[in-house]
Amino acid sequence: MNENANLARAVHRRALDTPEAIALVCQGQTLSYAELAERAARTAAGLIEGGAVQASGASQRVGILASRSVGACVAALGTAWAGATYVPFGLKQPEERLIELFRQCDLSALITDDAGARLLSPRVIEHCPPLRMHLGTTPAPQGFITATSLPQAIAAPAFVAADATAYIIFTSGSTGTPKGVMVSACAFRRYVEAVTEVLGMRADDRVLGVSELAFDVSAHNMFATWHAGGALHLLPAAASFSAVAYARKAGVTVWNSVPSLVGMLRQMRALGANSLPALRLTAFGGEALPASIVAAWREAAPHAAIFNVYGPTEATVGCMAQRVDEPPPITPGRDVIAIGTPFAGTEAAIVDHDGRMLPHDATGELALAGAQLAQGYLGSPDLTERRFRVIDGKRWYLTGDLALRDAAGRFHCLGRIDNQVKVLGYRIELDEVDAHLRAASGIDVVGSVAWPLVDGAAQGIVAFIGASGIDTDNLITALKERMPAYMVPHQIVALPDMPFNASGKVDRVALLHLLRTMPQ
Repeated sequence: MNENANLARAVHRRALDTPEAIALVCQGQTLSYAELAERAARTAAGLIEGGAVQASGASQRVGILASRSVGACVAALGTAWAGATYVPFGLKQPEERLIELFRQCDLSALITDDAGARLLSPRVIEHCPPLRMHLGTTPAPQGFITATSLPQAIAAPAFVAADATAYIIFTSGSTGTPKGVMVSACAFRRYVEAVTEVLGMRADDRVLGVSELAFDVSAHNMFATWHAGGALHLLPAAASFSAVAYARKAGVTVWNSVPSLVGMLRQMRALGANSLPALRLTAFGGEALPASIVAAWREAAPHAAIFNVYGPTEATVGCMAQRVDEPPPITPGRDVIAIGTPFAGTEAAIVDHDGRMLPHDATGELALAGAQLAQGYLGSPDLTERRFRVIDGKRWYLTGDLALRDAAGRFHCLGRIDNQVKVLGYRIELDEVDAHLRAASGIDVVGSVAWPLVDGAAQGIVAFIGASGIDTDNLITALKERMPAYMVPHQIVALPDMPFNASGKVDRVALLHLLRTMPQ
């Protein structure tokens, strides 16, 4: 008989072996492994008794409309416990888009926390699946089951086959329509085993969680932490700028975030020397890791090992890593850290437009293969076929990232292929412009876009700096000394409140919208 690949098995095992150990801390609530398992098992029982999940397998999908909360974690864990697929939705979705996602996912149930419940307009409720559950602390919306009314817990996590879909994460799509990435239970289990080994996560770790449930790092925060037997400390979204103070008070030992968060904390002067003395491990990911962020982080957390973790959602959270030692492994000409080498069970290669493998030091598209690859895109077989290609008999995912492999076998990411723009006949990589902006300004949070557009063609570059009081004329002069004239932004805008997307990255779409609405 095949092994049960249920994501919830680690929590069940910990609840039996170390029931009193702390599993989750959030907004004054502390749950032991026994308490977390009990809540998840009761949620699973509610899903099964309500007919949303059949005992035959994990084909049913349970939507989760929640932020960073105990309810969100219990919803994800309880759905897994029941043997179903959990599907988290971002809370910044407009009403019509949320309704369309519900329809696209064909949900059998919906679970909310307090933040998610506030999005339940009459029209949204009209399109909710029949079984609705509220795991918040505020009164439940009408027609929603509450945590106190759930049935007795089921004893153990349901059997889940290795090829069953564990979760579906929606990522942005070039057409404006989010893509639902389906990740199997086997792929996620391989990820958890690999990443806890690479990072060296331990049962005595206290892990800071600053990611929304709709961002796949949240899956790492929950299930990798619980696989190791540690305690997850969730920081609510409204308290993100207090992350350093919270981490220090809680004695957090593991920090996972996008580098942009550190850039924002530096600008707010919330990141001082030795401000995180208890931190022993840091994992940055989701975007390029500037060397300046690493230098600042070493001062703030002098005892912490630093890892740069790379991986698209389509390869299950992260699939490559680079430990940042001294001297830091810098990508040539970019002042960012290399993305390193693949996890065990993952292969990486650089390919050309025709899928041919390229040699060392050649620039091409980064392709990934191995056990962590996602199943594909929900309801999009054509897109799945385009992005997941069979090359020489092996299934590869084409990441859309420009990269190269150096002579030592270490990989370097050079930015998104779709961040390449053509300005007056010159091909420009916006990520390279951003790298020079950081170096010349000393500001970590930056973004550049092609602007203005005339008849669909870009006429120049406009850059944004996440700070105030910047001498933009001097900065442009400094940039002219660093890169060709055709790459130099013709305008730099100081923008203290830089827009970020749900993943915590600088939102170039929002920057373009800002330019369209600015007086000319």
